[in-house]
Amino acid sequence: MAMSRAPEAEDRSQSQPNMTQSSQVDLLAEETHAGRVWALIILAALIGPAISLNMARTTVVVWAAALVGVIALGAGAMAWSGFEYRFLRHGVEISMLGFHLRSIPRQSIMSYAIEPWAFFRGYGIRGIGKTRAYVWCNKVVHIKTTNGDIFLGHEDPQRIVRDLDMVMGLTG
Repeated sequence: MAMSRAPEAEDRSQSQPNMTQSSQVDLLAEETHAGRVWALIILAALIGPAISLNMARTTVVVWAAALVGVIALGAGAMAWSGFEYRFLRHGVEISMLGFHLRSIPRQSIMSYAIEPWAFFRGYGIRGIGKTRAYVWCNKVVHIKTTNGDIFLGHEDPQRIVRDLDMVMGLTG
């Protein structure tokens, strides 16, 4: 016996617009910039607190080790999952762990170019004032906007430039 949907169910599904489909129409490219090596380094740094926890089980050590562990695991998760860049017809969206961090409207982008990123400038979410960086490596694309400077890290910055060219309408 074949199963069929009720007619009213069909009408409801056709009358409600699918938000995923409309955002997928605007999506030109999607990139992820993860710092998996940094995540492993952060996890290796947990060895010290774990040893101290085993050697001295006092309340202070337990609370300190728990605090360090929670912070390190959070930082490791952020580095492992990385920054997600969505290149849309109207601009760029940056997120991490499913949280929206920033939007860059297409009309505010003045220029962009590949630049090196020095180790001493740091990794992760960086910046003060109108400058922000989303970096886990030593290669970035520097985006100059009407609202400040944004640095997007990526192992292959040429892909970011290509994606930005699509956003700006410079390529098909």
